[in-house]
Amino acid sequence: MSLPDRKETEVRRMLAGPHPLVPPNLAVRAAARGRRRKAHRRVLRRIGWLLALLALTALAWAVSAQPWTPPPVRTTPPVEGW
Repeated sequence: MSLPDRKETEVRRMLAGPHPLVPPNLAVRAAARGRRRKAHRRVLRRIGWLLALLALTALAWAVSAQPWTPPPVRTTPPVEGW
């Protein structure tokens, strides 16, 4: 027969002892916290979609306007060799 494990003995002692009281409003607080977390996630998701939409709009504008090309020349270059 082996000796009982120290950890097992401690766990059994903790389980056999008096249990702490659960706060009476624990469920209400947990539900409120869950609602807040859900609302924060919803806001972050909407902000993410808005940023994605803005990035897509900026990309579409850049493709159509091509702001990297130089503007057209307003004057003609001088004619040489005539």
